[in-house]
Amino acid sequence: MSENRFCGACGAPAAPGEVFCTACGRSLPASVASAPAQPAASGERVIAVIGNLTQVGGFMGMKQKTFTLMITDRRLVFAELTKEKITAMVNQARDSAKAQGKGFFGQWGAQLGSSMNYHEAYWQMSPDAALAENPGNFAIERGAFQSAKFKIGITDDEHNTPDELVIKAASGKYKFNVNGSLGAVKDVFRQAGLA
Repeated sequence: MSENRFCGACGAPAAPGEVFCTACGRSLPASVASAPAQPAASGERVIAVIGNLTQVGGFMGMKQKTFTLMITDRRLVFAELTKEKITAMVNQARDSAKAQGKGFFGQWGAQLGSSMNYHEAYWQMSPDAALAENPGNFAIERGAFQSAKFKIGITDDEHNTPDELVIKAASGKYKFNVNGSLGAVKDVFRQAGLA
């Protein structure tokens, strides 16, 4: 049986062997494009990973948190991208590029790539490890999930509102700005049996 694969940047479905996402154009690493999701030690299987979801709050939306959403066969896991995580990823990418003998521009490119594709690491991480990364991370059990709504943003001369994903669960309502293809995110939810 062929396993469904998704772009780590926008969540669009990716066929085996595809090198670039057909929705957003970003490159697909071999781990996402060709390797099926493996069950965690607990038997929980990651079905999809969607990055770049921003939760806005505070006065005039001044507080923003960026999350990666791991959809598993058991729950939805939200992992926050913290400043410490960004720093660690950038330093690791730079050090790895340096160890490979790359010069300044090679190291710089590796650092940029790591910060843009941070969410791809969650394909290899267990959901429990993702939850334990940060106290701000949380999960919604599939049994507590009630609905997902996808709101198209407005971009014109007077307004500029982003696309939105609104998840309703027994524990409350969660709103996220979608920084990528809203249609692809909707497809991922549909394929995961959540829309």
